[in-house]
Amino acid sequence: MVKSGINVRLGRRAFLALAVMLIAIATSGTCAQPPAGMEIPENLPKLEGPVAITTIGQAPGAMQIGLLLKQLGVTNYVDTEENPLSADQLVGKGYKVLILHMGTSLKGMGAAGVDLNSEIARCNALVAEARKQKMFIIGAQIEGLKRRTDDSDERSNKAVTAVSDLLLIRAEIDHDKYFTNIAKDKKIPLIRTKEALDFRYALAVLFGKN
Repeated sequence: MVKSGINVRLGRRAFLALAVMLIAIATSGTCAQPPAGMEIPENLPKLEGPVAITTIGQAPGAMQIGLLLKQLGVTNYVDTEENPLSADQLVGKGYKVLILHMGTSLKGMGAAGVDLNSEIARCNALVAEARKQKMFIIGAQIEGLKRRTDDSDERSNKAVTAVSDLLLIRAEIDHDKYFTNIAKDKKIPLIRTKEALDFRYALAVLFGKN
């Protein structure tokens, strides 16, 4: 298993490779002020790596988050379709944070040979082990509305938000205040960004890299 950086699946869709390249170019600098349109609360927890990242539904956004963390110098491991993160992979690795990316990809689940029921079961097992390891759990959604279109996406959202200690999302997916209401009910921080690239600033704040 790769212990730092990003474990990239060979043959991943070309559009994702292009998106990753554009993020790498666009986020090479630092940002001292919150990007326009970002909603970020005060008194956020101060986190540290290493970080384990997976997607509940095999959407590719987890890879983008891993790249942004790598740019910030935060050690992280992102799983692949061939090797989705399992609970036993959290044992003995020293991970401090677990990021669960929300949203589903039928093509991704097909390539991984899984369905949403098994993904949610994997999520629950990961969370149970993460709690044993005293890991902080972030529920994240970097891809926006294209990962909030159907019942599969909503089941992924519900599974992740139910177990998160903090939510980090694109503002456009909170059009019905679902994530706002969950955060209020659970009394957990909610960070809302306008653009995917704004995640870099939010992660920099959380991991003390700004």
